[in-house]
Amino acid sequence: MKSALITVTSDGQGIIESLSMTERLGTEHNLDKKSVLHLRLLAEELFGMLRGIAGDVEASYWIEAEDKKFELHMKSDVDMSLGMRDQFLSASSSGKNEAAKGFMGKLRVMIANMLLSSDEPMPYAMIDAMSTYSMAGISGDAVSVWSLSYYVDEIQRRMNEAKEAEEVWDELEKSIVANIADDIKVTIKGKNVEIVLFKSFN
Repeated sequence: MKSALITVTSDGQGIIESLSMTERLGTEHNLDKKSVLHLRLLAEELFGMLRGIAGDVEASYWIEAEDKKFELHMKSDVDMSLGMRDQFLSASSSGKNEAAKGFMGKLRVMIANMLLSSDEPMPYAMIDAMSTYSMAGISGDAVSVWSLSYYVDEIQRRMNEAKEAEEVWDELEKSIVANIADDIKVTIKGKNVEIVLFKSFN
């Protein structure tokens, strides 16, 4: 079952309506109060990604649900203007990039980097959890797919090798979304970004 599409924006439009729909859908699928709250928290974290992107960004939000399995989708065409690019690069170059703090911040920086085709260094191990393949015959655009499950595996693999891996693991353990979601997938094709949060409730 696929819900209605709601347009959400980086200045907050559509978010209250989207959160209401998320809670209502959880209740309709017989989730208990705690599970409905978890579903809402995931949606809130997803919308937090929008707020971290400079400029006016508009995205489509919808939910796909079957029994007690949920997928929260947010899809957007992000036009990175030169002003947005300069703002992003100057912030990250100066080391004052507050956006890169925490797990969701790192995810946001990775997405911005990919959209900008930037040479800026990626947050630790983020790029290693991404696979890129060519969609030859369709449009020729390369498609990049990042997954939380691969990222977790990558960090665990490096735990005994690098102190940075321990710090990143600590961030993951403190992250609401990394603790609640079963997986996160980010797909980037050209300027199109889709983020999907997966959650199954017993």
